[in-house]
Amino acid sequence: MKKLLYTLAFAVLSFTASYAQRTEKVRLTAEEKADKYATALQTKLSLTADQKTKIKQIELDRIKEHDGLRKQDEAKMKARHEERKAAMKAHQDKINAVLTPEQQKTLAAQRDEMRNKMKERMKDRKNRPHKVDKVEKSQ
Repeated sequence: MKKLLYTLAFAVLSFTASYAQRTEKVRLTAEEKADKYATALQTKLSLTADQKTKIKQIELDRIKEHDGLRKQDEAKMKARHEERKAAMKAHQDKINAVLTPEQQKTLAAQRDEMRNKMKERMKDRKNRPHKVDKVEKSQ
């Protein structure tokens, strides 16, 4: 009886500890990130108030530049995605022109099945913890 009680208590504690570690990501603004970085350097390097202000501004400029570059990359990625989508559509149209209506239905069913499998895999991926989450927890 004691073993069962200890095992049950251990399981509850393990579950509670693992659940407590899952937290939502908090998105900081650019100013908050820069201030956090400058404050960390101030404590590590014993910066003066003037040095902290200058470093905060430098970091803020870097963050804003980085965000601008990221947005440019996102726009390029969207454009490439649209190009690929159009190419895939043209490819499928060419293949469908060769197939009979029955074969087209069979191919469409296979594609739908593959899409459903991919969606299931993506759901499984979303439920897994990310490496980024682990890094943020340790800080």
